[in-house]
Amino acid sequence: MLCESYIVSVKFCYVLLLLVACARGQASPASLDAGFDKPLKTAVVDLGPSPYYKPSRKVRKKLSCFYYSKFAVKEYDEGQKGAEWLSIVSSSSAPCALAHRADEKVIESQEWSGYFWGAKDNYAIFGAPDGTDGGLPFVVFDVNKGRRICEDSSILDYYEKALHLTDTFRISSGSEHAPRLTYFRVVRAQCNLKQKPAECWNKVRQEFGIPQTDIPVCSGYERADWDSAVAYHASVLLVEPLTISSIDGPVSCWPTD
Repeated sequence: MLCESYIVSVKFCYVLLLLVACARGQASPASLDAGFDKPLKTAVVDLGPSPYYKPSRKVRKKLSCFYYSKFAVKEYDEGQKGAEWLSIVSSSSAPCALAHRADEKVIESQEWSGYFWGAKDNYAIFGAPDGTDGGLPFVVFDVNKGRRICEDSSILDYYEKALHLTDTFRISSGSEHAPRLTYFRVVRAQCNLKQKPAECWNKVRQEFGIPQTDIPVCSGYERADWDSAVAYHASVLLVEPLTISSIDGPVSCWPTD
């Protein structure tokens, strides 16, 4: 069911940079013209000061609602890392209110804590509040089925800029009336490309179907015994059973967290 893999950063001198990348978040590829549908309407309800901060910080509780032709997405945030809850409502005219309806799929923080990225057709995508191993986890919900169908990790903004990559996350109209995700996927190699480059790279290529034969040169190692995270260009059509395919593009690597 899942197109799995969770992934963030490097160590020591890279950690602060990556925390900054997570904080400004890659939280919304929609703002990067990633191919999401434009909401028909958005609404933000100010619900007063957040109980987690001093009044001088002026952090507010907010309910944000995003309306599409057949559904709406709600995001309730009290200013902490990750929304308190997210939900999908099977109506394009539901009020922007904290009260939940009978036709509302509520995603509590225990199931997924993050933020709404955007929607395409009948699919809603939510990003995690923080990164792992240089990537930012995300999930795709099928609105019609009322459940998640895909969970994976896309490269953080920090690495996108450091590696001069472009178009690192895109959703487009695919075949079979379903969207296609194209992104730089971040996975754990479960081996060390620095210590055993040839052996580890063969394992990674076989496991993830990466066609590139040249062994990538990893960056950010302060100790040689850290396992590697690998970022490669991937594509998946959001039709179950999901199949993630490697496509042409650069491959990069660095140590896992």
